[in-house]
Amino acid sequence: MDCPGCQGQDLRKTGRKDGAQRYCCRSCGRYCTDRPRRFSPQTKAKAVEMYVNNVGIRKIARFVGASPAGVLRWIRKEHAAVQARRARSGPACEGDADIVEMDEIYTFVQKNSSGR
Repeated sequence: MDCPGCQGQDLRKTGRKDGAQRYCCRSCGRYCTDRPRRFSPQTKAKAVEMYVNNVGIRKIARFVGASPAGVLRWIRKEHAAVQARRARSGPACEGDADIVEMDEIYTFVQKNSSGR
């Protein structure tokens, strides 16, 4: 087993949590367990692709089987990675969008039927 932080092999056992063995990396100090990740990178990429194609976060979460907060975390992480790639590649082209803003707040206002 490798450390997920630094890919090091020097791990020491630090007890159990919820039935899973915990390890601490001696190189970087990061803790990890021997359980596999719940969602594959392909599933996360599909969720981000669905978001880019105007599917709501709650619907993506239902489709994938994750929490809406988890899906939002995946989207924010991908956004940060895109921004980092864009910063490394240099200035943006004239035709590229700088800010894309999406909102999922729906409101409903009902008119008072009594007429007062």
